[in-house]
Amino acid sequence: MVIASPWRRLLASLIDGLILVPLSFLLMTLAGINPLTASTTFLQDFLFNWLPSWAYYVIFTALYGATPGKMALGLRVVRTDGQPVDWLTAFIREVIGKTLSTLPLLLGYLWAFFHPRRQAWHDLIADTVVVRPGQARDKTEEGSLG
Repeated sequence: MVIASPWRRLLASLIDGLILVPLSFLLMTLAGINPLTASTTFLQDFLFNWLPSWAYYVIFTALYGATPGKMALGLRVVRTDGQPVDWLTAFIREVIGKTLSTLPLLLGYLWAFFHPRRQAWHDLIADTVVVRPGQARDKTEEGSLG
């Protein structure tokens, strides 16, 4: 397995955003809120953006080891020992870890560009790594498990 580059991870995140933004808009519309014109309260942001996003990331990561964006790019989240991610690890990584990675101006995400194993803060917190399974080592992706 080859450790995934931060650029590939970023692209996977953008693909996931193409799924999550319409989902948020749909939920807001179903609740009678026009997502294009209304300013939202903290509670509405929490209910229509944060909770669905957390659920999406935790469920896909725990069940499949990857979100649709990661799947599309051949990426997988595994524990640093190479084992699949369980529900608790997925929750710690996707909710607690990513919240902490986001708060200080996305510094936790930028960390992956400089870390030797390309781990962001949420990976370090949950003891996970994003890999390209089935790929032999090559010069385009840096690092390896083990």
